[in-house]
Amino acid sequence: MTRTLLLGGTIAALLATATTQAAPPVYTDIELQARSNLIVNDNGWNVPPGTAFNSNSANLNDAGQVTFTAGVVPIDGNLSRSGAGLWIGGHGQGQFVAIHESGSPDGSMIIADRPGINATGQVAYYTSDDGGPYTLRRYDPATGQSSPVSVLPLTPTSFANPNIAADGAIGFKGKMGIGYGIAFGGAGAGTLYAADTNVDGASPYAYIYSPASNDARRIAVKVSTSDYSHNEIRLFNGFNDSRLLVADKVTDPDSLFAGFDNGLALNNHGAVAVVVKLAAGNVRALYRFTPGAGGVEAVEIARVESTGTIRDLESFAPAINDAGLVVFRAKDANGQAIYAGDGTSLVRVAGKGDVVTTDRGEAQLGQHDSSPIFSGAPAVNNHGDIAFVAGVHPNGDNQVEWGSGVFVAYAERPVVDDTVFKDGFDG
Repeated sequence: MTRTLLLGGTIAALLATATTQAAPPVYTDIELQARSNLIVNDNGWNVPPGTAFNSNSANLNDAGQVTFTAGVVPIDGNLSRSGAGLWIGGHGQGQFVAIHESGSPDGSMIIADRPGINATGQVAYYTSDDGGPYTLRRYDPATGQSSPVSVLPLTPTSFANPNIAADGAIGFKGKMGIGYGIAFGGAGAGTLYAADTNVDGASPYAYIYSPASNDARRIAVKVSTSDYSHNEIRLFNGFNDSRLLVADKVTDPDSLFAGFDNGLALNNHGAVAVVVKLAAGNVRALYRFTPGAGGVEAVEIARVESTGTIRDLESFAPAINDAGLVVFRAKDANGQAIYAGDGTSLVRVAGKGDVVTTDRGEAQLGQHDSSPIFSGAPAVNNHGDIAFVAGVHPNGDNQVEWGSGVFVAYAERPVVDDTVFKDGFDG
């Protein structure tokens, strides 16, 4: 059953502005992009032997280009010489396009945030020299180079949640002194959108959580106001220029929501997807909030039910595309899985025990024990294709280690009848 409501508006406005969604896509083709494994087991695939990645998230753009980072990448086949790497590819091919060697001026570590990738294949990520000062970086496929990005006059000492817009500007969260702020940089002067009270004593925000940004240089983020018990989801257009999308019940007694997870997703239309805790029964649910002229449309994508489809929502940020399709990690009756939903129905994309094709033959998604099957957060593009990272083992034998794979689940495309012109008249 679809649950849709309008926050701060009227029923008439809801009927006039409610979003119409197509059914979620069908997923029948899951393709391996790369695989890492312990060198004592095998060499992996599409990565140098000895490559290690875990707790990472993959990303992809509308062209099907896939990117992820790895914490250990052997250099020139030398297992005693390694660095952290940025991988880019797609459709079963790819390579590390940048490797930052330990002790080098470029930094030796890439933290396992999901790198941002835009429509032209530019990628935003960051490095650090053994936990020292961080460097925000942008890889440009036109030059084949990864270069530091200036965010001056801002001078953050660390970065998180980088996402790159179509024009190359990068949205991020930065540590600024003893506090945090959200900003855009890398295409013109760095611009601060908001900071917490440890940065600016006049700020209304006690804390700023993990943001998401889009091509319009908007930033969505959960913020705590007077204290950590008062929380809001806000959409920022610029410095101290924001719109309240939803507040918790402590802040707004009329709110239906007792709280929000720290991570969220934002699309180019300003719609935000976030896991909430409903005030009625403290039930966890996933909602999409879309701002409009008549208020904010709130659509329930999924909720946790003890005997329902979704038994748990995992604490990783969802993903959302411009059609409003929301992708997320969950648990169902069979275990861990990735789902896609539009507010009308849910589709199970991949999960524990599913059979996939790998370089070593038929495999199953899974682990040899109770360890998490999936790594990090999933990603979705505007075709509905979904990138994810998961553990694999031979089909029927979970005691043999085949490591972790980066996969893309492709949404089935509509069949086009070549005998009919676009205007609908027969040829």
